Formats: sequence, C-alpha cells, structure tokens
Amino acid sequence: TFSSATSVENAPSPTASPQATKPAGKGKFYSVILVDKATSSIELAKLVDGEYVTLKKLHATLGKVKGDKQEEGDLKTPEGIYTFTELKKGSGLPPKYGAMAFTTNYPNNYDQIAGRTGHGIWLHATNEPARLNEDYDSEGCVVCKNDEIAELAPSIRLGLTPILIFPHLTDEYRKPGKDPSIRTFFDSWIHAWETRNIDEYIDHYHSDFSAQGKDRDAWKTYKSQLNSRYAEISIGPEDILYYRHPKYWMITFTQNYRSKLKGGAWGHRSRGTKILYVAEEAGKPKIIAETYTQLMW
Repeated sequence: TFSSATSVENAPSPTASPQATKPAGKGKFYSVILVDKATSSIELAKLVDGEYVTLKKLHATLGKVKGDKQEEGDLKTPEGIYTFTELKKGSGLPPKYGAMAFTTNYPNNYDQIAGRTGHGIWLHATNEPARLNEDYDSEGCVVCKNDEIAELAPSIRLGLTPILIFPHLTDEYRKPGKDPSIRTFFDSWIHAWETRNIDEYIDHYHSDFSAQGKDRDAWKTYKSQLNSRYAEISIGPEDILYYRHPKYWMITFTQNYRSKLKGGAWGHRSRGTKILYVAEEAGKPKIIAETYTQLMW
C-alpha cells in the first residue's frame, strides 16, 4: 500500500520526461533465488545486466502434493514471485525448521486477487536430514540443508531479494531484463504518469487491478484528482529490475516522487520501493497490482 507523501520546500524542480528513468547500473548485480519444481532445485543467482548468472545450485525438498498452491492445507508449493519478509532463527524457531527460516509474502497481491489462500510458505532448513533425500516431503515450503541455507542467508535482503518458484525453469525466463517489450511498457507508463495523461496512464492497468483498496475505476478517479491538483509530477525511477514468471512479471524500482502545485508551491515528495505485478490481458501487459514501501530519507 502507498505511504502518505510528506511536504517539501526547496526541492529540486521535477521533470516530466521518460529519459529520467535510471535502470539498474551496468555491472551491478542483485541476488535472486530461483526454484525449479521440475528438478527439485534451488539456484542462488545474481541478476547482472538483465540476465541471471548462477552462483550455486542446491537440492530442494518441496510440497508433498505436486502442482500450484491454491488453498490452505493443500500441501502444494506455490508458483510465482515472492519476497522474503522475516528471518527466523534461534530459540524462537521450532526445531523442525532447522537452523533458520525465511518467511515469504505468499499470498502476494497477485495471489490475493486470484483468490488463493494459505500462509506460512517459507524457505527453511530441517532437523531431519533424511527428509532431504526426497524431492517432495514438505507442507508447501522450500526446504534445504542447514549449511546450505546458511550459505544463502548473506545474499538475502528482506523485502527486496525475490524468490521465483517455477513449475519448470526454462531458458526463456533467464534473461528478463533483455525483453524490450516490458521495458517499453514501463517507460510508457512512467511517461503517462509524469505528463498527467490519465487515459494513457489508466490504459496500462488490468481490468482486475486492485491496490490500496481501490479497483481500476476508483484508481482512475484518485489519480485524476491528483492530476487536477498538480501542475507537475516527476517519478524519477532508479534501479529498475525486471523479473519474469509464466504467470506474470514483477518490476521493482526506487521511486522518487515529486509534485508541484498549480499555484507554484511544491506539493509532496517521497522516496520508496515500488513493486508492480504485470499480467497479460488481451495479449498486452497490464498492471494488476502494485505496492509501495516508504524509504527513510
């Protein structure tokens, strides 16, 4: 959900140009966890210049029932793109989870719109090593050895590092940032937002869109009201990252929001992490959900 923006004076002048976007710096890398259910494997990879480079590959034990998780208690491992929300270890962690566990945000915004239920999907270790001889012996979690999760832990940033769980990880999903169509879609969305073109802007949204308690029509009304108030809007996206899954895309970036009132005064500013879930509708990419987390200045 969106955090409220804070007032600002003497802020730099906003611009309204798609050239303001700043993709992830060339040569920089971002950690990612890839899970292939077809091979019962976990990969620690880095996303470099739009493609994954595998650093380590491990065996994974997955849900006892094959297929994509749909509801509470079905013993299936969900398929999609998730982020880690908490690290659990020490005396507060039940022994069955081994040395440590990372909780995930399943069901994410996309899952909630799709009506999927359940909770407690974790990446964790186990105090029963024999379980790891099986490919499918969890209640829906992704399980590996104690020493292996300890190797993964330093690469995981809560709220930022994604875990992508695939029914089968094929080569077409290994270069998400190289797809020009999704990059064009993102740039055109930013441009429509910054130029306050409400019809072009809302055309980027899915008919099933939901965020901040608003559907697509309510979102259009909300954004129209802001457009009528502001003379200028600048988004200033930085570190744009693209992740592709058979179900949807996830785009993350740092949003540097600036607005200027029609009377000439500065409106609001905020800096935070925006996540877009982009699903196909009528053969075109559309934003079906989005979240925003405020960063400290």
